[in-house]
Amino acid sequence: MATNSTSKNPSFEANIDAYYENWLIQLENFLEKLNEVSASYDVFNEENISKLVTQVLDHYQEYYQEKFKATNGDIFLLNSPPWYTSLERTLLWMAGFKPSMLFPTINYSIGQELTPEQGEKLKRLKSEIRREEKAIEKGMAKVQESMAAPPIFELMKRGGFLVDGEASELETVIDGLKQSMMAVIETAEHLRGAAVRKVLDILPPKQAVKLLAAVAQFHLQARKCGLRMDNQSEQYEKTNSFDEFITLFIVGFN
Repeated sequence: MATNSTSKNPSFEANIDAYYENWLIQLENFLEKLNEVSASYDVFNEENISKLVTQVLDHYQEYYQEKFKATNGDIFLLNSPPWYTSLERTLLWMAGFKPSMLFPTINYSIGQELTPEQGEKLKRLKSEIRREEKAIEKGMAKVQESMAAPPIFELMKRGGFLVDGEASELETVIDGLKQSMMAVIETAEHLRGAAVRKVLDILPPKQAVKLLAAVAQFHLQARKCGLRMDNQSEQYEKTNSFDEFITLFIVGFN
């Protein structure tokens, strides 16, 4: 089994950190454009608005492709990216956003603008997506449960006491598990893309712009809050005082 050392490679971490920070800056620029269009919609023609929507979607797609490329498809890095904050990692579902999270975002960004027909279509789509999410979660659970089944469990239990060809056998087994997990992640990626396309098919351009602005705002705020929380956690570790940590926490949010 080839050793994947990306998670311990300082050059890798520096490169992906720089890429992600630059990607976020570009996302913030797109957010400004989306808000500008949303505030003065009639000033812009449909072609330019559609072009902006496509550019934003392409921006997200570029990130997902770069993420897979940078990690060499390492399932463990994809599920817990070291360039994310602790908060961002808690929001991950199968190495990305959970498709059904789109619907609460729709409700608070454009919920009041939806027609009864749109509401019904979105309700059916939400049920469809949740069914597929559950199927994906069951698939991942089955892969994870297989780790506790013989002979995998016996090999892992012995760990450093493997003999003869058992170490190679364990590596082969783990490779197989990683491939199975990656297959589930790829299914989740397909669902994410399909969910976005189907939602946007239901919305006219003006509503699509508002929704994408809300999604971008959430992404950027999660990053900002995550950085602040991680910094405060580091301060707590340095002070080793809960009272001092609480003081820093309160000041940070004022």
